[in-house]
Amino acid sequence: MLNENEKEALRDRTVDVLLELRSAYLRTSTPNILKHWDMLQDRTRAAAMSTSSVEEWVTHVSRSLRLGPPNPACSVTIGQLASAVRDRKAAREWLQLIEDEYGYLMAKAREISELKKKEKADV
Repeated sequence: MLNENEKEALRDRTVDVLLELRSAYLRTSTPNILKHWDMLQDRTRAAAMSTSSVEEWVTHVSRSLRLGPPNPACSVTIGQLASAVRDRKAAREWLQLIEDEYGYLMAKAREISELKKKEKADV
């Protein structure tokens, strides 16, 4: 069973992956700018309900968004999440965490995205 610190670490790593997947989606030839957050949320939740590992979850979300292979930064981020989940032997708990908290995870991702956007504008 994961303690709250472990859950928070997995939340943070999951949000990092979500931001990388979002970035990859926005770089595709025809991204739906107006609905991309909703699309990412729906696919995140659906993948959590139908997969059994980080690797399967990422593949499911990536496929459903029609993404190509991950870039190096995305690959590292995915690897970090997979290692964190594997080290804790917590794949089932992590997937349940996504199902239970997908709204919170997306809100956190949006908050970070907006902060980065604001930082760029301030420079």
